[in-house]
Amino acid sequence: MSLIELIALIFTFNLMTFGNGPVMIPLLQTSLVEERHVLSVDQLLYAFAIARVTPGQANVYVVAIGYMLFGLPGALLTTLAILVPAYLMLLLLHGYERFRDNRSMQNFTRGLTSTSVGLIFAATVQIGRGTLTNTTAWIVFALTRGLVYLLKWNTLVGLTVACVVGLLLNVSR
Repeated sequence: MSLIELIALIFTFNLMTFGNGPVMIPLLQTSLVEERHVLSVDQLLYAFAIARVTPGQANVYVVAIGYMLFGLPGALLTTLAILVPAYLMLLLLHGYERFRDNRSMQNFTRGLTSTSVGLIFAATVQIGRGTLTNTTAWIVFALTRGLVYLLKWNTLVGLTVACVVGLLLNVSR
């Protein structure tokens, strides 16, 4: 895969998902991990995890992917690939405001939202099958979920605690 192909892919996926970063995960996983084999699932998840604990857009993890594959030029160009569609969407926003109360537009928007949720869920299940393969992984997963979602801990703190527990469990083996 060339840098131009990566930029075109990111630009297209970002445009298709209206900049919804989590929805891009299954598309990127299929394209970059399963079809082209330029990234591993672990690398994709690492990039996504880094982006979740840093401020900024939800799709900023794509910059880490660009960096992993092509260094600083990849990071800079993937940044542009995720920013340019947002500015193009501004043009559509004017049209959307005119038809916002239209029942067909509301149904279309609801359908897009449902599709996004379905894609995120499908990606979660698929990635979970490949990564939750041992007891330690399940413990770290459950601990992270409990700390961040149930106890409402800061995401970075929850991930750090779960990672330390995972490291301790692996060292004690």
